Amino acid sequence: MKRLPFLILFLCFSTLSFAQKYYTVKEIPNPKTAGQDYFVSNPDGILGNVHALNQLITEIENQTKVEIAVVAVKNFEENSEDFEFAKALFEEWGIGKAKANNGLLLLIATDRRKYRFITGTGIEGLLPDVTLKQIGDQILVPAFKEERYEDGVLSALRSIQSRLTNPTNQAEVQQLATTAATKSNNWTYPLIYSALIILLFVGISKIINRQSGQSQKFSKNNQNGYDAFAIKGCGSLFFFVFISIFVMVFTGSFGLFKNIGIADIPIIVYVVLAIFLFFRYFSAIANLRRAHNDDENFFEAVKTFHRKNWWLVIFSPIILVALIIHSLKKAKTVERFKPIEDSKKRQMIRLDRDENVEGKPFLSKGQREEEIIKAYDYDIWESPDHSEHIIKAWPAEAYRSFTECPKCNFRTYSLNKQETIKAATYSAAGQAKLVNECCNCKHVEFIKWVTLAMLVESSSSSSSSSGGSSSSSSSSGSFGGGSSSGGGAGGSW
Repeated sequence: MKRLPFLILFLCFSTLSFAQKYYTVKEIPNPKTAGQDYFVSNPDGILGNVHALNQLITEIENQTKVEIAVVAVKNFEENSEDFEFAKALFEEWGIGKAKANNGLLLLIATDRRKYRFITGTGIEGLLPDVTLKQIGDQILVPAFKEERYEDGVLSALRSIQSRLTNPTNQAEVQQLATTAATKSNNWTYPLIYSALIILLFVGISKIINRQSGQSQKFSKNNQNGYDAFAIKGCGSLFFFVFISIFVMVFTGSFGLFKNIGIADIPIIVYVVLAIFLFFRYFSAIANLRRAHNDDENFFEAVKTFHRKNWWLVIFSPIILVALIIHSLKKAKTVERFKPIEDSKKRQMIRLDRDENVEGKPFLSKGQREEEIIKAYDYDIWESPDHSEHIIKAWPAEAYRSFTECPKCNFRTYSLNKQETIKAATYSAAGQAKLVNECCNCKHVEFIKWVTLAMLVESSSSSSSSSGGSSSSSSSSGSFGGGSSSGGGAGGSW
């Protein structure tokens, strides 16, 4: 029984030791997630009046543009020294403005009984290591020994404020403020360069329109594979840009892009427009495809287009990939367009399908239907005296989408085609039938009935409403992207 109190005491200490939290750099809560005017991270509740600290730091920032962060935890990862951990945290958050590097971090670890200042490169002259060491030893240490953590931090911040606002330091502080302001005032040239890049690409697009014969009207009936690639590509590009902006604005993920500066905006604009030009190129090729029903004429038109517009590669290097692919495709047609001989060993003449689109009187209705659905392309060769003709079939874009019809024997048979009989509603399921159908002879083979799931009300309206209310109550911010070369001071109590 005498050992029972010792056992209980041992268990209590064991529980406390297991409950000990060792923060990593990533686990320290960034105060900026609560808003731009928050500078204190106090996850263990060590500091009392955090509001007063935030107010004082805001006041210092307004006066001097110096950005201060205070972090108070019981402990951090065991294998890290206080300097190493504090500097890593400084860099992780990017305390201070990017060009001015005017940030200051105060890290307090009560279980280790240590404090550490880390200064941004730009304020090492204003707050030298020896000054911070004096503030720590003369103000922080006495207060921390009595566990008056909040009082110690407030007094230290006031001492720093006094140092920064001292008339003898005003010239250096003003220079820092000017450097920090330069970042926000540096929009002029990036915007001008971005505008010039946009105008350049608009001009290039107009040139492409003229070169590719933009008068060809686009419709679903004459859409081709190049159209599909251009449309999907542009859609994906704009979707990516929209999602990126949405994530940055509505989730406060600006920190992910803290290494991207205003000066990088023209580069970003160029990259986006270069990708857009790549898909615009395919749109031009699609227009040439619509202008030429004859494959040989199409390949020659593309060759002419490339000869006139080879310089597009300069503005969008990825177009070079498309040029290589097209050259390989053209190389495969050499044998196809090579003249053949009739029974009298005379070279036959290939019928120009731009002049005779329907292929009359040589193609049957079924063969023409195969061309329309892009299952086959037909080359028609005729002898000089029109006494003989030869028809050659070549698999086209949609060759694999169709199979041979069991009734008319043309490759116009579409498998597993779903036809809606009764559309689904929010109150009832719908019905459709699955069939195989020939688009030439209209032969239909029924497979089975399909039940269409009842429509479900979208929850986007309610979720967006609740999301809106939460975002209005708290908008996150970020530090300015500053860096440190390791200046500062530390101590223990």
